[in-house]
Amino acid sequence: MEKVVRYEDIVTNLRVLGIKEGDTLLVHSALSSMGKVDGGPATVIRALLDLLGEEGTLVMSTLTMWDKAFDPEKTPSAVGIISEVFRKMPGVKRSLHPVHSVAAFGKNAEYITADHDKCETGCGEGTPYLKLREFDAKVMLLGVDMDRNTIMHSLEEAIDAKYLRTLDIPAPTYIHDYHKKTFTLKKFPPGHRDFLKLTPYLRRKGKLIQGYIGLASVKIMNINDLFEIGLGVLEKDPLFFICEKEVCNSCNWSRKLYGSDEIDLSLYHGNGCEDDQCEICVI
Repeated sequence: MEKVVRYEDIVTNLRVLGIKEGDTLLVHSALSSMGKVDGGPATVIRALLDLLGEEGTLVMSTLTMWDKAFDPEKTPSAVGIISEVFRKMPGVKRSLHPVHSVAAFGKNAEYITADHDKCETGCGEGTPYLKLREFDAKVMLLGVDMDRNTIMHSLEEAIDAKYLRTLDIPAPTYIHDYHKKTFTLKKFPPGHRDFLKLTPYLRRKGKLIQGYIGLASVKIMNINDLFEIGLGVLEKDPLFFICEKEVCNSCNWSRKLYGSDEIDLSLYHGNGCEDDQCEICVI
């Protein structure tokens, strides 16, 4: 018989993994990875909020696609049912960005989510992702891996990676006369990246805590540790996250940007790219 994951299981396991009252915690999650959860996403959220307490802050990415106008009240999170249920809860704040919004609840939620719409980019200076560093926040990957860790895009912005793009998309609804306008994404992170490559570096430094909740693997790391180790690697090799598969259009294109040859994007059309979410192909 399949074991049911209960509220008490989540709280106990996360305490063992070092989550405590007063923490600021950024969560990426996949409910289905946990197995059967008694009470579903609401149970996971309640356990997290109870662990963090009144002095803590719970944050979740509520990322969205860029093909339609972003409405902060109505546009659903594209990164899991837990984040979607969380963003609709009373008192939860959502930041204003058409692709990289976050939702937050707790002591510092208002500060963390404020003024995202005034930032130059989605994941760089002044954004919620950088503000989390001020609180020595932790990242928890619940049933997902490093390739779902939005902070990795902040690392790419920090080194001003050449493969980050400028892209015009439909304007979000919080802009006056949005339906007549477009919105320019700057340092937009396109295509495939092999973020999993950083995991062994965190392990070797003793900066990655791992465990399980139900069937789900859990990885927890400190954001400032992630920046220190990640930037150290990227400063030596800015293409560290870029794979070497010839059939990966975005990574192939990214490598060429660091060379001297002129790039013809038409060469990538219809060449059998393995990544069906590749923005080099889609955009």
